[in-house]
Amino acid sequence: MKKIIIFISALLFAYDAKVVPFDEYDVKAAVSGKVIYANKNLEAKTLKNRTIVKLDDYQEKADINNTITQIDFLKQEILNQEKTVKRKKETYLKYKNLKTKSQIEKDLKFYDYMNSYNQLLNLKQQLSNSISSLKKLKDIVNKKNIKISGYLYKIYINKGDYATPGRLIAKVYDVSKQKLYVYVPIDKIETIKNKKIYINNKLSNFKISKIWKISDEQYITSYKVELTGNGLKFGDIVDVEFKKE
Repeated sequence: MKKIIIFISALLFAYDAKVVPFDEYDVKAAVSGKVIYANKNLEAKTLKNRTIVKLDDYQEKADINNTITQIDFLKQEILNQEKTVKRKKETYLKYKNLKTKSQIEKDLKFYDYMNSYNQLLNLKQQLSNSISSLKKLKDIVNKKNIKISGYLYKIYINKGDYATPGRLIAKVYDVSKQKLYVYVPIDKIETIKNKKIYINNKLSNFKISKIWKISDEQYITSYKVELTGNGLKFGDIVDVEFKKE
């Protein structure tokens, strides 16, 4: 009779759960452009930083080359202007303390120096704007080269399509870990926290990662519990038990 009671008790604390990926996410277009590459042969494969879709970036790359040329030109102009400013500043400082020079002459030298200095500031601002534009262009090109890491489930766009920001590109799963969801009676939650997790009667590496402290909508007398770990087959239905060692 004692063995029967123990067996029934064990069944009461066993839970069925489906093995699912650690996470899933939708990849959406961040910028607009015509699709020039969409490799659907990569679907159902685990990828690492692999390009799956590419949008036309011809104009952006041309603008990048032009902007780089402009930046190089501005850098040289700034070097030349800095020399001019230095020379005119020295001239002004000499005139400033000369009693043989009129105030008008001194003012002219000062304004000449200040004009050169303002031109230098303007060149530096142009350089800063060009560098900022270059970063934005490179960011756009990077966003048009859509890469993913994870299990590529599906690509939703085809070569020749036109993508706009927010358009769904692909669904990807993070299969680096696995998740299980079990629904534990509210009055049993505290009893499972310090117990080992057994999967199909074997000690597993799964740990409790989340406990929702609001009763589940479907299982109204239970809390939803998330377990994470590795070593199972995705899609399998497994038996989960919480036991003391």
